[in-house]
Amino acid sequence: MFKNSFLLVLSIISFIGYGQFGFERNGAIDVIKDGESQKAPWVGGMDFCQFSSIDLDFDGVDDLFVFDRTCNKVMTFLQKGGPGETDYEYAPEYEKDFPTNMHDWTLLVDYDCDGLEDIFTYAIGGTTIYRNTGDEDGGNSFEIVVPLLASEIYGGDSYMFLSEQDIPAIVDIDGDGDKDILAFGVSGISVEYHKNLSMELYGNCDSLDFETKNICWGKFREDAATNEVTLWDTTLFPCRAVDLSDEFAVIEDTEDARQDRHKGSSVLALDMDNSGVMDLVLGDVAYKNLVLLMNSGEEVNADSGMDEQDLEFPSNSVPVDLAVFPAAFHVDLNNDGIRDLIVAPNVQSGSENAESVWRYMNIGEDLEPEFIYEEPDFLQGDMIENGTSSLPVFFDHNGDGLLDLLLSSAGRYDTLSGNQKCKIAYYENIGTEDAPKFEFITGDYQDLSTMEIGNTLAFYPTFGDLDGDGDEDMIMGEYEGFCYYFENTGEAGSPAIFDTFVTLEDSEGTDIFQGTYSYPLLKDLDRDGDLDLVIGRRTGKLQYLENTGIGTYNFEHVTNELGGVNVSGDGFIQGHAVVQFVDLDGEYQLIVGSKRGNIYYYDNVEGNLDGTFHLVDSNLDNLDEGTYTAPAIANLNGDDRFEMVLGNRRGGVILYESVPKNNIGIQPNELVRDFSIYPNPTNGNVLINLGSLSAHDLKQATIVIYNLTGEQLASFKPSSNSIVVDLSKYVKGTYLVNVVDAKQSIKKKLVIQ
Repeated sequence: MFKNSFLLVLSIISFIGYGQFGFERNGAIDVIKDGESQKAPWVGGMDFCQFSSIDLDFDGVDDLFVFDRTCNKVMTFLQKGGPGETDYEYAPEYEKDFPTNMHDWTLLVDYDCDGLEDIFTYAIGGTTIYRNTGDEDGGNSFEIVVPLLASEIYGGDSYMFLSEQDIPAIVDIDGDGDKDILAFGVSGISVEYHKNLSMELYGNCDSLDFETKNICWGKFREDAATNEVTLWDTTLFPCRAVDLSDEFAVIEDTEDARQDRHKGSSVLALDMDNSGVMDLVLGDVAYKNLVLLMNSGEEVNADSGMDEQDLEFPSNSVPVDLAVFPAAFHVDLNNDGIRDLIVAPNVQSGSENAESVWRYMNIGEDLEPEFIYEEPDFLQGDMIENGTSSLPVFFDHNGDGLLDLLLSSAGRYDTLSGNQKCKIAYYENIGTEDAPKFEFITGDYQDLSTMEIGNTLAFYPTFGDLDGDGDEDMIMGEYEGFCYYFENTGEAGSPAIFDTFVTLEDSEGTDIFQGTYSYPLLKDLDRDGDLDLVIGRRTGKLQYLENTGIGTYNFEHVTNELGGVNVSGDGFIQGHAVVQFVDLDGEYQLIVGSKRGNIYYYDNVEGNLDGTFHLVDSNLDNLDEGTYTAPAIANLNGDDRFEMVLGNRRGGVILYESVPKNNIGIQPNELVRDFSIYPNPTNGNVLINLGSLSAHDLKQATIVIYNLTGEQLASFKPSSNSIVVDLSKYVKGTYLVNVVDAKQSIKKKLVIQ
């Protein structure tokens, strides 16, 4: 739906020649859900997140850092609320301040007591630490100070084991002012205490010298197969009484002792009863609850053990119930100086992914908290959120001439079955031609999830009139790699009805199949007046089938490597190509999303379907929204810019807009000064009046008609200054009429009722 193709072509040219073409974020389009405008619909979704406090803008108020391990994505939110208020505003401009190579888990902790939050993040074999060297003028900035964290144990240094699956506790355990670490060890059945010796060695807290003081801190043992905790276990390794005669005893591991293994635990250390000793909140990889262990000690880090446990934490409110592997985070959410609680899954599959951020507010004290459940979708409820891997597609479902938004997923957690299930959410465009507005209508468009297609995973639809009846039919790609044809049995200009389907076959009667996952797109690539089929594949390549049918579809296989496109990237065998061909003034450009998250941009497409497309950029604008990017591109508001709704692995979408460009090299219009269309709106013929042009000037003019997706439908030379155009073959909707002459282009909207 590109309303100014001429300007967009100039944009592409300037990108190639001058590097000016690009996208910028745009959150201006309103989205309504449950009768209310969502505060931040275009953030991009959240799945399996970790939370830390940090002052992003140096205003003295703690803001929020979110790390989504789904695709190792950093998100930053400014706290705009006053004391006692929770009011976060998404602020992506701060995300670039953080390192790009963090993965699995990341926690912010001020280890050197300078008031700036530093970074502890997983590295293969342990942990990398970045020191915050920022200031008020330059903002937060980070440099590596410890590539791989070590700890002294058994009289020598060894890299500290911190699992990629676990979440450690990085807190001051012994009350001396420096930060210690509690985490499950290699055995995975007991918590190890790594004491920071910075204060003892240097008299300050700015160093990272650790000694492993205890491999059964708290004197409890978690079962190797379950999340059952045995308190005061003094008979089994590593908690045998003979080995723990004092607080700092450790023993040499043996083969006999290493028979049991338990991998996957989250640890939060906090003081629940203001006793001066740390209690623990534990999550487990195979369970949906949190376990609170209360410490019996009366002195800081005294030789004490856990003597009470709460298996339904917090039992005073709604206990945590988050499918598998919850992790708890202790941050101040309402700017009152008292830390609250966030709980989120700590696993990348098999858990809740649409309402996966549970918020508990602390109505007690910071060191004697009382956590009260508030909501299951903190921040998520403010945004478009559809589970895992959002796949946006534009389609005018109700035939009102405005493009609606369909949002598929590659698996939304189903609370009834406990499995991932694909549903397509439908957002109706209830705005106008100039001001789009989307309203959430249903989470299961046309009840497609009930039709048992492709194991109900990873739907991806495309639309077009394949049977010549004036309405748009649907081809559905899915997880197993097949495509299905749904005839639209609704009338043209009325809401679409898709209630029956058949497996899509090629011209030879063979199922169209090239391995798992299919991302189809209908487009008239060869400009012969019918819709061809391009399918993005898991391999990162494009399958092309030409439509040779007359009055109906007949897809003839041409190639599995259209244009030589491959978005799998170096060293990758999967690409998950999601395709958008953009028609700019009669020239196709190609935008492709990928598993890596890069947006690929190709030109030299037009008239080159049997050749190799030109790769202009393998990472357009360096967009960083996470993995499995899926673009949907259209002009939604009739200006000289087009919108891109970008899906990603996190399950939401981000709204971008093309950057406005100057008409470099274009002289003022000296031929066509203006033109009119009458009647407009129309339900039949229209009169296009070009004014008073000389015969010479008239020969230099061309009239072009585009549909809402930017595809050129007609192009002709006017024979006189007033031309009658028959529009009876076009369905109801909004179109573009573009008059182009030797000097410039003028465009106007045309509405067919």
